[in-house]
Amino acid sequence: MEKATLVIPCYNAGATIVKAVESALAQTVPVRIIVIDDCSADNSSERLTALAAQHPQLTVRRHARNGGPGAARNTGLRMVETAWVAGLDADDFLLPGRMAKLLEHAERSDADFIADDIIRIWPGQRPEEGFRVWRDETLGTVRIDLARFVRENTLRHVGFRRELGYLKPMMRTAFLFKHGLSFREDMRLSEDYDFYARSLAAGAKLDVIDPCGYIALNRAGSLSKDIPTKAMQKVLDSDLALLTGPGVSSEARSALREHLTQTQIDLAWMKLIDAVRARNLVAALKIFASPLVVSTSIIVRLGKHCLKIPLYPQGRDEGRDTAAKA
Repeated sequence: MEKATLVIPCYNAGATIVKAVESALAQTVPVRIIVIDDCSADNSSERLTALAAQHPQLTVRRHARNGGPGAARNTGLRMVETAWVAGLDADDFLLPGRMAKLLEHAERSDADFIADDIIRIWPGQRPEEGFRVWRDETLGTVRIDLARFVRENTLRHVGFRRELGYLKPMMRTAFLFKHGLSFREDMRLSEDYDFYARSLAAGAKLDVIDPCGYIALNRAGSLSKDIPTKAMQKVLDSDLALLTGPGVSSEARSALREHLTQTQIDLAWMKLIDAVRARNLVAALKIFASPLVVSTSIIVRLGKHCLKIPLYPQGRDEGRDTAAKA
């Protein structure tokens, strides 16, 4: 009598996938679990096969070739038969009561998406030592429309790594199927943001509530080193498509233009790095012919780089309240 399914995309997650699946199995309400092994080259498949043999509520499907996170999530979504579905990353885990709390909220709300604020931890930390992603203060219930969602994914409004797009909502399956919603399989960056934004443009009602027990492992890394330029280009394409799509209010368009500018700056910075590495002076100089807001931001970033000032905060969440205090 499960009401919800957890979809877990897995790629070379042999070190963490067992903990993720076991945390799903340990939920205080029955849930179905679908793991999509996206053609892992490590021991993920063997570990998942062993787990599936012991737990009938766990289904494992393996891709014949790697398709990326969007493709893995879409495969899982097509297999869902419950009223609700939620995502879980293969290197994250859940506290036992998380799905019960989300389902309790669903019973008293008309929301199509219910997202609890995530607790992020560093390796070796306990959940109670972690930090809330979106807000440090108690939320209650916050209804989020498209305009606010986009603003809450723009650095000048929320700060580094505090975007709403990181959250992993429980979603009403009937709404997804009715509107033919799926993840963009050509995106390997911000595909969650794009999916949630398109869902809100289609009329989804999104509630954000206080943490219920999604624990995310902090993934430190440099934007310029870890993300290929073509992946950022896809984010820019997503913003442009949302701007010209249906179901977008004037307020949402304003927020999207702001997010687009941020994306243009990030993309220009990454193109500059590519040009410098390739010793392509012409390509590097072209970056400074970008719109004024973009070129000015690139000059500021260059100044920070020369002065060895991090582009974004790099500390261990200094100054933020722990989850236990939130």
